[in-house]
Amino acid sequence: MPELFVKERSEPATTVGLQGARLSIGRASDNDLQLDDRTVSRYHALIFHRDDQWHVNDLGSNNGTLVNGEQVVSVALKHGDEIRIGGVVLLFHLEPEEKPQTAETSDVTPLSEITQTISLDDIGSFYSLQRGPAESLSRKDRRLHYLLAIAELAVSARSIPLLFGGLVQSLRRTLDASRVVPILQDAHDLLRAYSDSSQQFVDRLADLRVDVSLIERCHREGIAAVGESADPALHVACVPVRIGVRNLGLIYCERSGPLAAFDDEDLRYLLAGSSLTGVAIENIRYRQQVTWRARSFDRLLAQRYDMVGRSEPMLGVFEFIRKVAPTDAGVLICGESGTGKEMAARAIHLQSERSDGPLEVVNCGAVPVTLLESELFGHVKGSFTGAIADKPGRFELADDGTLFLDEVVELPPSCQTKLLRALEEGKVRRIGDTSDQSVDVRLIAATNRDPEEAVSSGRLRQDLFYRLDRLRLVMPPLRDRGEDVEILAEHFLDELSRSLRRPVEAFDPSVLTVFRSYHWPGNVRELRNVVERMLILVEGPVLGRDLIPEDIRNAPSRASEASVPPLEQIEKEHVERALRASGGNKKRAAEMLGINRSTLYAKLKKYAIET
Repeated sequence: MPELFVKERSEPATTVGLQGARLSIGRASDNDLQLDDRTVSRYHALIFHRDDQWHVNDLGSNNGTLVNGEQVVSVALKHGDEIRIGGVVLLFHLEPEEKPQTAETSDVTPLSEITQTISLDDIGSFYSLQRGPAESLSRKDRRLHYLLAIAELAVSARSIPLLFGGLVQSLRRTLDASRVVPILQDAHDLLRAYSDSSQQFVDRLADLRVDVSLIERCHREGIAAVGESADPALHVACVPVRIGVRNLGLIYCERSGPLAAFDDEDLRYLLAGSSLTGVAIENIRYRQQVTWRARSFDRLLAQRYDMVGRSEPMLGVFEFIRKVAPTDAGVLICGESGTGKEMAARAIHLQSERSDGPLEVVNCGAVPVTLLESELFGHVKGSFTGAIADKPGRFELADDGTLFLDEVVELPPSCQTKLLRALEEGKVRRIGDTSDQSVDVRLIAATNRDPEEAVSSGRLRQDLFYRLDRLRLVMPPLRDRGEDVEILAEHFLDELSRSLRRPVEAFDPSVLTVFRSYHWPGNVRELRNVVERMLILVEGPVLGRDLIPEDIRNAPSRASEASVPPLEQIEKEHVERALRASGGNKKRAAEMLGINRSTLYAKLKKYAIET
């Protein structure tokens, strides 16, 4: 049976048998072979059997599929072929490899004679800057010295500016270069040069007075090149920075002097440095993604508790989440404060295809208006007072995951405009930046206000509302959830008694009677807070009625309030009377009610009043 030997970065090699007629490969969980590597596309390649031969097809992946180092679209496989998918290597064997012979059955190979040794301590002292000046070494050893320094920087650097700063110093010393300009390629194929003088990125290469034509050709054709400028005393060299077939940027060097032309040895040394730089850039980006996701997961685990309930309204919520979670559609969650809107958003995220990605949560009403745009979209260093470093926004942090915007109606108009653009184009721009960055984010928004009323009053842009309101989930208030009040109280008692280390066994029956009759204006959040307060104050194994806050204990029961109709019912009946009195003329009815027509239309839709 044919086999694939799979080697993923630092993971041990595994063997996959090709038992069926096809094997799909990619990052998505529904592939036959799932590869946990960011350079692998969700659906990357397909290996299949046809006409008595095995083939591999690239499925339009971002980074391509290589067979024996050549990028392919579709090719027949031979025994021993090496397939490279992103950072993963797969070896194709038509038949399982024979097991190596044991020492008992194989001929014993005599030990080789040792002719030379080098102490590892000697290497450390030889190549350490602290133990000897690199300038005293030969040219070859000096270059090896700095190449090792670049390799060490590639492992340790935590940011691209730090990496490029060390790279510039090392290459200038070993190449006698007057200038070294690292150039980074972003997601939109825009080349951004690192300016050593300002330690910032520059979008316009011409502003740095570099040979733009040489840079563009090396980038376009993927070649390393040496050239001469119009000034005969100025020589230039440029090499690409790549991972596999994917361009990450370039390194551009200049050297001055009549006899200062770059030679083949210089170019090869520069290529060695660029290879290490490519690995470093990939490591930094991967580390940032891991850090962002770890932070998101930590917050998720710290704040998450299960959605509990079996009332009819909650069964409807669970069914809605089950249906919409597997899609990428945006959701607008409405409901009173404390009904569990954020928990519903977390449940949608955890049951979606993006569950292995980050979940970023922003309460738009809790962030100062002056900082909200930076919080959502990020900023670059120096873009405003206090911007001491580049900062990614929540959109970038939520890439490949979900962004939850609570109290979205509280967004100021400027943020609403940028939010609409980000949703429509899938791009964001940091404050002070000159280029966009692509993001793949599912947006879930929430509000405790009437969204139609917010539109009619001008608090929420109508076009943004239509974009957010593709799927709407209304979280029921606790007073409408019947038996869930008791179920939730028992759930919180079990959860909080363990976290507070209180050996409490149960509620006194009178407590649950009060809980069932109370109207809970603060909803589930208020119930949880009440149970927590009672557990803190209790001295025995049972929570008694005397521990319930007095305002709740003495509040009129819901039965005594039943004779008072809800405010919404009164408003609906008032609108219907105005329509009857105006003979169905909406303009006249709006004048009688003292509201404009757009507000009247919103109320007609809200109360499902037929006209």
